[in-house]
Amino acid sequence: MATTFGSFDEFWAALTRLYESTLRLEENQKHSDERVDRLTSQVATLAGTVAQLVTIVESHERRLSRLEGD
Repeated sequence: MATTFGSFDEFWAALTRLYESTLRLEENQKHSDERVDRLTSQVATLAGTVAQLVTIVESHERRLSRLEGD
């Protein structure tokens, strides 16, 4: 289906809207990438914290086991 424009001004306005829409999409993509990077960093930090807590819990469990004489 071909679309024709009544005038050059209509064509230019449509082209401008397309350009501005593309710019908005690119900006949204940039922000999305930044959010993903932040989230990835937070998940990595959380994973490190959980690993530290696991080590502490295991240490306490071993100590408790020795105290109970198991």
